[in-house]
Amino acid sequence: MSNDNTTLEPFLLSEEKTAFQCSILRVKERLAQTNDKTHSLKVYTLDCANWVNVVPVTATGQVVLVEQHRFGTNSFTLEVPGGAVEKHEKDVTLAAVRELEEETGLTSQRILSLPGYSPNAAIQSNKVTYFIAFDVMPLSKPTEHNDPFEKIKLHLIDFKESLQMVRTGQITNVISAFALLLAEPYLNAKFRQPQ
Repeated sequence: MSNDNTTLEPFLLSEEKTAFQCSILRVKERLAQTNDKTHSLKVYTLDCANWVNVVPVTATGQVVLVEQHRFGTNSFTLEVPGGAVEKHEKDVTLAAVRELEEETGLTSQRILSLPGYSPNAAIQSNKVTYFIAFDVMPLSKPTEHNDPFEKIKLHLIDFKESLQMVRTGQITNVISAFALLLAEPYLNAKFRQPQ
């Protein structure tokens, strides 16, 4: 959420130009100036597609996490399913359902949309929207997953254990960690133990 009630004045920004572009992002270059034009700075920002992340939960309270290799850290990570919203997808919920089905072979009749956030407002223009998929079940006809660079192993983990994994640094992807923490009150309410 931007602060529309701020009394701060925005910086003056020049026309943007593309410094670099590839299939997943565009680097924009602009000249930023103070309002009195006494200081200037060349700024670079990243235009990426918006993202969705889904916390899939079974009827018994297990979270479905995906283990996959990530090139950025050259390591295997445990994450919630998620990915980029494709250009033709106008409804982010449909993108969330697609990612859930593609990465896990699961579906849900009840998907709760949570707020969207800026993953890094300092340099990125995109937004990540979070979802909880309750009572996930296998698809009757699994979606064919054809990405040879997305090898995935599924893990079923009690949701309280998944939160502990966030708190102890076993889940290192901050976007997935935040998804689980954001889902915590909803999952606590659904799976509250009788006193």
